[in-house]
Amino acid sequence: PSKNEDEMFKLIIWFEEPLDSLAFEKGWQHFLSLVEKMPGLQEEIVGEVSRWVHGASPRRYVKIHELIFESSEALEAALLTEEGMAAGKYLREFTEGRFVLLTAHHKVAKREEFAPSPEESA
Repeated sequence: PSKNEDEMFKLIIWFEEPLDSLAFEKGWQHFLSLVEKMPGLQEEIVGEVSRWVHGASPRRYVKIHELIFESSEALEAALLTEEGMAAGKYLREFTEGRFVLLTAHHKVAKREEFAPSPEESA
């Protein structure tokens, strides 16, 4: 079956600045190897935070990792597998709990789907 992008769901991890950068990078590589074994994982998106543009935050985030699944049910099922639980346990260990975990619907808007500007619709 083809994936319905309107139903896709993602797990988002915001990583805080690590206490030990070298240990974090080593741990990050092992974490990736665990995450990529989770059943139902469709896609990963990783970004290094270059700067905080707006808003006050007592924490400094350095990396964002998104794990894309076909649905919220697929995400929840993956988290409950042996692979998902191993990745979650290791995430807490190698980051020393310095992360935020969120879930969200995943939708990619193509240019042709953008709403017309007021000038274009007049």
